[in-house]
Amino acid sequence: MATYPPADDRLKHLLAQEINLSVDTWKLALWIADGIVKSPEIRAELERIATAHHKGQHCGDRHCQACFDAQLAAARPVEETR
Repeated sequence: MATYPPADDRLKHLLAQEINLSVDTWKLALWIADGIVKSPEIRAELERIATAHHKGQHCGDRHCQACFDAQLAAARPVEETR
């Protein structure tokens, strides 16, 4: 069974779904998402974050829930010993 959207288009579709909440048409959302996905700077940042996570390191992005949760969990034992 094929999955939709295809793996090579999932990022674009996920972005378009979020963008579509703020724009008038799905076509516009897809157009904006396509520009985001094709941006070399955005692709490089996604790669940097993925590489850091793959190595088990914090990515340093303040919106990364996984890194925030890990930092919060690491801080808890220190606070509990006080």
